[in-house]
Amino acid sequence: MNHLLLLRHAKAASPANGQGDHARALNPRGRRAAPAIARYMAANRMTPDLVLCSDAARTRETWALVAAENGWTDVEQRFLKALYLAEAARICHVIQREAGAATTILLVGHNPGIEELAGLLADRDDRDSRRALAAGMDTATLVALTLPGSWADLHKGNCTVDSITRPSALGVE
Repeated sequence: MNHLLLLRHAKAASPANGQGDHARALNPRGRRAAPAIARYMAANRMTPDLVLCSDAARTRETWALVAAENGWTDVEQRFLKALYLAEAARICHVIQREAGAATTILLVGHNPGIEELAGLLADRDDRDSRRALAAGMDTATLVALTLPGSWADLHKGNCTVDSITRPSALGVE
């Protein structure tokens, strides 16, 4: 069994004058939400052995705050341009290509792709989870999925949704 943790980056600031989207950093709310999600992950034993992260500033900062909060200095991490604003199919391909022997992958990415991927992978018969996912993935939302087979088997409707955690549920507004 493999576990996939999908984390949308925390809330980012608007681009500064002349700054591109790729360089946007987190705003104060985002810098509060990422450690809160990290604490939730630690409390629920959601420790990744591989992190696949978009190379954008806001995703890198989100991961840095999560890692720092939990002391995850030895977790393998890859910052990939291919994940920047990627669509669901591309994200799935990147996971399959990069997974190797990892059993728990944390993917830090962007909407709409990460939200689409969560909805795509969720078990078709799990109406409650599908309804919750249809409400969207706010910034810093974490979706934990279990894949019964290998990473090569990652495809439409074959994952169990273990949890959907939004920062608001952890008291971060």
